[in-house]
Amino acid sequence: MKTSQRGEMSRLAIELKPGVFVASINARVRDRIWKKISEEWKSDAIMLYSSNTEQGYAIRSHGDPSREIIDFDGLLLMSKPDSKRDQKVVTSISDFSMATEDSPFSDLKGFFNEKANSLLLETGESKEQT
Repeated sequence: MKTSQRGEMSRLAIELKPGVFVASINARVRDRIWKKISEEWKSDAIMLYSSNTEQGYAIRSHGDPSREIIDFDGLLLMSKPDSKRDQKVVTSISDFSMATEDSPFSDLKGFFNEKANSLLLETGESKEQT
């Protein structure tokens, strides 16, 4: 969130921590703020506001926020995506070949290949000497 956007939001709401605002505003002002966030600023945002639902509040989401809204039988829940679930498990040495040049592991691939080759050479030399 840009400094100018934070400044504009701080005129209407209290900033609890960077990027987190709390206010008691009417529906008209809330809709104008949401329009500004989603259409003008095109920011990632989640808005919670009081509503006459069973939970007593409703949730709006725009962009790609760090939390996902899940409707669980009419109960709105917030879920934090599990990054471990999306990671690929390396099951064999051949999977290391998938490292690209811009990958942080590309240097490690070369390092381990050199070490493996030097070990093979050392074992080959020791067999020849005996």
